Amino acid sequence: MPLQLALIRLWIQVASAVTPRYAERFAARLFLTPRRRPAVPVHVDGIGPVQFTIDVNEEHLVGWRWGASGPKVLLIHGWSGRAADMSSLAVALARRGYEAIAVDMPAHGGSAGRRTNLAIWSRLLPAIARQIGPFDAAVGHSFGAAAVTHAIDEGLDVARAVLIAPALGPAYFMERMRRFLRVPPARTVGMERELIRMVGRPIADFNADLVAARLAQPALILHDPNDDEVPFAHGAAIAAAWRGSTIVPATGEGHYRILKSPATIGRALDFLVS
Repeated sequence: MPLQLALIRLWIQVASAVTPRYAERFAARLFLTPRRRPAVPVHVDGIGPVQFTIDVNEEHLVGWRWGASGPKVLLIHGWSGRAADMSSLAVALARRGYEAIAVDMPAHGGSAGRRTNLAIWSRLLPAIARQIGPFDAAVGHSFGAAAVTHAIDEGLDVARAVLIAPALGPAYFMERMRRFLRVPPARTVGMERELIRMVGRPIADFNADLVAARLAQPALILHDPNDDEVPFAHGAAIAAAWRGSTIVPATGEGHYRILKSPATIGRALDFLVS
């Protein structure tokens, strides 16, 4: 909201001048705090999901299941998203005899928590698979695609993966958020230092192309060259590093429309069921 944003920007400017370390800590906390959207069951063409809850890695999560049998596919939404974002693909999978499972990740949708990060998601996905899997494949959107990439490297056992508009890592978005909130450039180093303290690893470690170079599962990457949220260069970098991956430009699909695009869903299904 404009007023809330204006107040946050003003507070950061004042804190940066008076207590710089606090301003850096405040900005870092904001970076790890997603915007929560309501978790609502989504029916597509009359097909609705079944809700469930799961406790894993000290996280209380809400999940949704489409289809009652068949190979399982794990669907992971993006930052400030929710499991319902993956509904169109989930319904398409259910119709093809798959069981599609999407989870509201920590601090998202109906799941517990206020802050989260990529390190948590990367460890969480293999743990979810051990509890309610195994999964034949995983599909991730945006930040969720980066999480899927890291999770496979950390033990998520899937035969193939689909990355939709994948984000390369958090560094790009940290700078983008810094400019949006008008955090003074002098606070950048301190903000990153606070993030490292909170997350436990250097930000550069989370670049998905670094871990993609260690992966060999077949992977399909779908990304709009004109995506104005996550640059196409992110998907291209992951594709260049991931042996056995294929990148398909999804021209005109945008960053969010792509999840409901019949063309995108068709390409993903052809790849997953081949």
